[in-house]
Amino acid sequence: MRERMIPVAAGDVLEIGIGSGHNLELYDRDRISTLVGVDPDTKLLALAHRRSCDLQRDVRLIEGSAERLPVEMHSIDTVVASYVLCTIPDTQTALAEIRRVLRPQGKLIFLEHAVGRGNILPHVQRKMNAGWRLLAGGCNLVRDPVSRITGSGFGIESLIENDFAGRMRFLGRHIAGIAVSNTQ
Repeated sequence: MRERMIPVAAGDVLEIGIGSGHNLELYDRDRISTLVGVDPDTKLLALAHRRSCDLQRDVRLIEGSAERLPVEMHSIDTVVASYVLCTIPDTQTALAEIRRVLRPQGKLIFLEHAVGRGNILPHVQRKMNAGWRLLAGGCNLVRDPVSRITGSGFGIESLIENDFAGRMRFLGRHIAGIAVSNTQ
């Protein structure tokens, strides 16, 4: 999904929760004007800086949270949220911040996991969630990112959804998409 979605980002791009910079090599240099990464973890930002140097990628890395983005209003064409909405404590505030920084017709590219389908898997996920959150840096197994995104004033432009398989099945559904603010 990363290989399919990240190259879609264009213009002035902001990646929230950039972490160690795992996506840096996937951005299409010809489509990007500027690239900014925000993350609250300084150790991960140091890794992202090292990776950006190795890739000869020009990226501005900023310590900060998605709930208070250190970016000007209407200054971003594309926001990338890659497996981060599951860990942000206040996703509604973060999504409002994303809408604030996006230019009119700006896009939110998201890649996430979501609560599984049926009766058994969601039940198992709820039982595992507290322990998983401790082990996985706050990752929440039972969130539904699409409903949070649409409930925050975004319309879904495209959506890809499938179930995780094998050992990763406990993560539920794998979701990737593009959303645009309904009020822009």
